[in-house]
Amino acid sequence: DVGTMGVTTHAYGGTRMGDNQQTNVVDRWGFSHEAPNLGMVGASVMGTSGSRNPTLTVQALAWRTAQHLAETWKDRTG
Repeated sequence: DVGTMGVTTHAYGGTRMGDNQQTNVVDRWGFSHEAPNLGMVGASVMGTSGSRNPTLTVQALAWRTAQHLAETWKDRTG
């Protein structure tokens, strides 16, 4: 039926962000606690979803991670 709305979903939380490496996969900047040069830029770092589409939040988090990487590149590469 053309009038029936489909079900959609967004995956969240697979690589949860936080400072505690015992309970979170990535740090506050989106970089892995176990592999510090591995950055995650997607909805997986968000613990939960809001009531709206996450696209702008995901873009903002990706931009923030990329900006932090650019600012700390020399420290990360030696």
